[in-house]
Amino acid sequence: SRLIAGHSKTGFGAEVPVWVWSLPRNSDEMYNINAQRNLAKVELEEGLEGSRSWHHQYRHSAYVYVGGLHPGLTEGDIVIMFSQFGEIVDCHLVRDKTTGKSKGFAYICFDDQRSTNLAVDNMSGFQILKRTIRVDHCEKFKAPKQFDENEFDENGDPKLLEYKATGAEGKGYQVYNELDSQKKLNSVMEDRQQKQEQRKAKEAPEDEDEAWAASFEDKVKVENELEKERKKLKKLKKDKKELKKMKKEAKRLKKEAKKAKKEKKKRKEMKDEGMDGKKLKKELMSDGDDDSDSDSDSDESDS
Repeated sequence: SRLIAGHSKTGFGAEVPVWVWSLPRNSDEMYNINAQRNLAKVELEEGLEGSRSWHHQYRHSAYVYVGGLHPGLTEGDIVIMFSQFGEIVDCHLVRDKTTGKSKGFAYICFDDQRSTNLAVDNMSGFQILKRTIRVDHCEKFKAPKQFDENEFDENGDPKLLEYKATGAEGKGYQVYNELDSQKKLNSVMEDRQQKQEQRKAKEAPEDEDEAWAASFEDKVKVENELEKERKKLKKLKKDKKELKKMKKEAKRLKKEAKKAKKEKKKRKEMKDEGMDGKKLKKELMSDGDDDSDSDSDSDESDS
């Protein structure tokens, strides 16, 4: 392909430069990836668009040809790759009639014809699974023939069925959310949107009554928490008081046990010395008085 420069006169007699594409007669040359890249490069540099673009001659067709595909790719894979340029109306992956295996090329139809220009400029020469694909305009798409073996026409031949576009999910044009994977994705998106709406509703400004009610509820919650803390503190003080009382009682019992042990020891000593009963009783009473005085002194020091 060549870009030919010329001049044209305007209504005021001035000459302006005009650029015209000299397109190759052989359409097979358009499948050459390097030629397409050169065309796109020149268009960008010269700012060519509209009727001056080489895409203009294919403005009547919304189909593109995709060749060099890996045989493992499915219709869904192709739709995912090319749906970034626009909504896909039809995806026809040519397969072997006997084996059903992919022949490595497909035809894609976009809802907006301008999407074909984006697909050709951006995907031609792109590598997928170590294979370089070719993407070009399809001037005239020939729909595959499908026959109904159960119905026949007037000549007795199987009736030719009308070709129907597959749509983005393979279930028909503008038929969505039919695949299980798409249903699951749609469910996840709905849940996410619902959570966003709930968050926005919480963050939305409230009127005076709602604001007062919310403030009152928060205040009640705070008061309840404070009341719980007061009860815990009161219970802790009570337990501490009981513990102190128990310690005091244990100390008294310990003193009494010590006193009884001392009396027992004193009796034994006096008995061994041969002291009579009156003198023994008097001695023990004097020792008890001394112990009570020391106990009272210790209690005063504890208090």
